Amino acid sequence: MKFFGRGLGIVFLFVVTALAQSYESGSVVKWETKAFAMTAVHPAGNRVVYSIKVGDVTYQVARRSAKVEMTMGEKIQCRVEKDKFVVRDDKGRETKYDIVGTEANTQTPPQ
Repeated sequence: MKFFGRGLGIVFLFVVTALAQSYESGSVVKWETKAFAMTAVHPAGNRVVYSIKVGDVTYQVARRSAKVEMTMGEKIQCRVEKDKFVVRDDKGRETKYDIVGTEANTQTPPQ
């Protein structure tokens, strides 16, 4: 009976982990190259900032790279993990981006 209880606990752990890493569909609205300031850890340079719409929120996300990795109109699978924006590619690999801004997409109904 103890073995059954442990096995059930392990299955539960896998289900919880899978649910915690569920992805949403998003769309790349635009990208632009922006200069970023020098810090003690990272020198000044350019980064590509992406605007990605997920549901009613548009996230501005970036990596410390000037290389364009996504294109406008591209559909992506993504999730938010603490202060990171995680994008999963077709092969299941994840790339983490810094969230540099958010904007709620509110539309006022016509009168």
